[in-house]
Formats: sequence, structure tokens, C-alpha cells
Amino acid sequence: MISLRLTKLLAEVLVFVFVFSGFVGARPQADVDGWTAVDLFVKEQIDTAHAKGTINDPHFVEGLTDLVLKRFGRHLDAKIAEHTKNLTLGQKETLKRLLVSDYVSYLYQKSFYPKNAKVLVVKPVKVASVKANGKVYDYYYAPMSSSIPYPIHWWVQVSVDITGGSGVDSAGYSYNVNGNNDLFKIVVEYTSSKITYELHFHDEDHPDPSLDRTYDSIRCSIYPGRDSTYGCEDVESIRVEDGSIVFPTTFSTECGYILCHEVSQTYATPSPTHGYGVRTYSSSVEIYVSNTWNHLMDTVDTNPDMSKVWHYYSWR
Repeated sequence: MISLRLTKLLAEVLVFVFVFSGFVGARPQADVDGWTAVDLFVKEQIDTAHAKGTINDPHFVEGLTDLVLKRFGRHLDAKIAEHTKNLTLGQKETLKRLLVSDYVSYLYQKSFYPKNAKVLVVKPVKVASVKANGKVYDYYYAPMSSSIPYPIHWWVQVSVDITGGSGVDSAGYSYNVNGNNDLFKIVVEYTSSKITYELHFHDEDHPDPSLDRTYDSIRCSIYPGRDSTYGCEDVESIRVEDGSIVFPTTFSTECGYILCHEVSQTYATPSPTHGYGVRTYSSSVEIYVSNTWNHLMDTVDTNPDMSKVWHYYSWR
């Protein structure tokens, strides 16, 4: 048994090294304020991966996150020190990884947006709300052409992500969240054969309130213009092409480096891993947009014990 475990561990390490070998040494950057140095470094790595054809590695974002933390760790410690005086060392490390992985994930998603696409900003208007069989169904009018490829009608959100509250999720993780993280806007970029849905939420609440307050304040400084009435706007995306829904680092399922030993992350997972996944598209597909508190998603509900709000978008 020990020999088998050691063999698996060695294999994981070898694959981890292989994944990291795809990254390139960045040109020296000036020590500047804010996230400028991190931004330039991450964009360079993403551009290189696109050019080399290694961008679709399912572990790319987590690998690049580790690289950023290793390269800029001390710089980041200094930048967030004034915000984290009342946090434990463990909370500070969790916060730092969350901030970096969120930023790397956002730039990664943007790098896949379709070129020369039509762009529409859609702010759905609620026209009805119906309760049936213990579920809440909200129906929205989304003023947009019905000729878009691959329309997705059902978007499902954990209720406490909207209303707020405390409790435990389906895996037993505790949460105490403010809510008001409604999906309020979708930016749609599409061509005749593919579509990207950019989802805008008013905020995202870390399940630990003491960590959430600091997380919000730093995120709003990283993403200028994202301030909202309820905190700091969260932006995530998925794309649909060739009959498949691609979750480019917005997948709530976590996989190991060797085989995809699927681990379904739940709403209050403290430090979720940004997964990469693909599901089959159908016109009746349901996207569970808050399988985790930071809006990692899937067509599978990872919180079956938690109540939901079901959003139906007509798209016409």
C-alpha cells in the first residue's frame, strides 16, 4: 500500500513539473504600484501558451497561480498588509491565493473571447415569479435576437447567494453570507457559430465574514470600475461552440494532475479551485452558476440540499 501511494505521489509530481515546463521566464518588470507587474506577467504567459498551443491544459490557471505566488509573493504580502492586520496567517495565505487565482482566471477567460463578434449588453427584466414544488422560478425578458447560436435559458442560483443567510452546505462547510449577489447582467458576444456568455454578479461573498470584508476591499482596488452597491462586481464567463459548453476555468469540478478524479466543490468550499470542463449543450440545459460562492459552475448541481432560484431567460 505504501509503495502504491509513493508511486502515485511521484507520478503527480512529475506531471506537475511537466505542466510548469510550459511557462516561460518573464522579462524583468519594474517594481510598480498596484497589480501592473502581475498583470503584465500573467498576460505574457497566456499569450505564449496560446502561441504554443498549450493554453487548453486543464491545470493551466492553477499552475500559473502557483507561479505568480512564487514570483510575486513578497510583493503581494506588502500590498495587502494594511488590509489584513486582523487576519491569521492562514487567512492571509488563503486570501492571497484567492485574489491571484481570481485575477489569473479572469484574464484567461478574456483571452478566449471571439474575435469580430457582435456584442450585446443584456440587462434582463423580471416579468414573473412563480413558486412551485418548493422551487422559485423567476422569468425574465431578455431583449435580444432569438437568432443567437446556442441559447441558454435556465440559470440557477443558490438562494442564499441572493438573500443572504448562514448554515452549512451540502458538504458540511459553514457559511455566513450577506447575499445580494444576483446575476444582473449578461454581456453576449457571438458569431454565427459560437457564443460567449459573460455573467455579471453584484458581488461574491466569502463564507467567512471576517475574510469577506477584506477580500471585497482589495478586489475593488484590483478591478477599477467594479464597485457596486453591494460590494465588488464578479465577472465570469462560459462559451458554447461545436455543440459543447466550455467552462474555461469557471468549472466547479476539481481534477487531479494525472487522472480527473472528479471532486465536486460545493457552495462554501473555502478556497475553490478554478476547474476547466466541457459539457454537452442542449436547449434545455441548466447552468448552476453558484455551485461555489465565487460562482464556479456546472450543468450539475453540487448543492442538492440547498434551495435555489431558477432564472428563465426568453432571449426574445
